[in-house]
Amino acid sequence: MSTAPNEPQNPGPGAPGQPGAGQPLGQGAVNSAPQGAPNGQPYGQVPANGAPGGQQYGQAGGKYGTTEYNPGQYTDMMERPSTVDRLLKLTLISLGISVVSTILSIIGILTADKDALLREQGGAASSQAGAPDMAQMVGTMGAVVGIISLVITIGLYLLVYFGLKKDKNWARILGTVFAAIAIVSGIFGLFSGTSGMSTGIYIAGIVLGVIKIIVDILWIVTAFKAPTTAWFNQNRVQR
Repeated sequence: MSTAPNEPQNPGPGAPGQPGAGQPLGQGAVNSAPQGAPNGQPYGQVPANGAPGGQQYGQAGGKYGTTEYNPGQYTDMMERPSTVDRLLKLTLISLGISVVSTILSIIGILTADKDALLREQGGAASSQAGAPDMAQMVGTMGAVVGIISLVITIGLYLLVYFGLKKDKNWARILGTVFAAIAIVSGIFGLFSGTSGMSTGIYIAGIVLGVIKIIVDILWIVTAFKAPTTAWFNQNRVQR
């Protein structure tokens, strides 16, 4: 029986003029590129000579054709000013002076002339009965108060220091209050009595007191400089 005239013919794989003639289906000819692939390169491959015809999509501008993300490129955030780092250093310096001054005061109280200490505290004269015991008790209480004061002082300084490291504006305000109180009490302490302490400890206490007053004044000035204020205000608004 003859083939119908309108029935389509299925030419064999080796028929001339057909794609993939003489080769398995799915493979391109060795010397011919797939239709639409420039320079004979598969899509997405970069030629060895760097020709733009085979450039991988998005390669020039980063992933997915965009530029790499740069934090702060399109923001107005200011960099951390050096005054903030100076403020942290001044906090540690003031803490160190406070610790040394308090330790000297405790040593001075324990080694002070108990009779002179008792007279300054308004107690009885040393010739009266029970005066030595009273002087010893006053000296011991003074040392205990000094130790408690030292622990509280260290805690408050560390609170301010770590608050400043985290860019907390409340730490700057709290530190300013503490510095102001320390300046007033330091000036008052310069004119206080010796409490029977030795001359060396008394002079060392005066020198440390003057240095601490200067450091605390510098602390307040640094805390309210324009760059410092702008930095803490910026972080406060962002939070």
